[in-house]
Amino acid sequence: MSESKIVVPAIPEALKGKTFAASDIKWVKTVNDKFTKSAYLPPDKRVITNQNGVFFCLQLNPRFTASLRGVPIGDLILLYQNLDKQKVRCFTHLVTPIDVDIIQDPYPDPNGVKSWPGRWVMLIAMTGNQAANSIPFLQTIWPEMGFTGQMQDLSFQTSHVRKIPHCDRLPDLRNDIWSRFQPHMEKK
Repeated sequence: MSESKIVVPAIPEALKGKTFAASDIKWVKTVNDKFTKSAYLPPDKRVITNQNGVFFCLQLNPRFTASLRGVPIGDLILLYQNLDKQKVRCFTHLVTPIDVDIIQDPYPDPNGVKSWPGRWVMLIAMTGNQAANSIPFLQTIWPEMGFTGQMQDLSFQTSHVRKIPHCDRLPDLRNDIWSRFQPHMEKK
């Protein structure tokens, strides 16, 4: 991966100094990495830290770029993945898009292998790369929420970014997730 070609876009004015809250959690997406078994977690070289924060290009299958394009700047995406050799499903990141563009090959490979497209996001919170340092799905109130269909167990997500459906307990879910991410919030 040639890091010299990777350029993180400027943070939009609307995000500078923004105070995020639980109510900003509106989307959910699964991530995975066939090589490291933990996506966008240290020591993942795609995670870029600079004077403005921590960023990465959230990649997805090219067939589903419209789902990522639909997330407004400032909305939070809750990322989850399987950790500890793929045995424990955990929430690992809260991120927000910082640019509207879909980048077709965000991480150019010196051998010419094309990467999946993605969109630049800014890290709001990130857990560790083991289940013990992350937020296991089963320890949250997500399983109790009573979502129907595809949102019930999150297993449907192959690469889409999904809007969390409205329900009476949605504020409870957001507050539960938000409180669990507090120790992992990115310091500005």
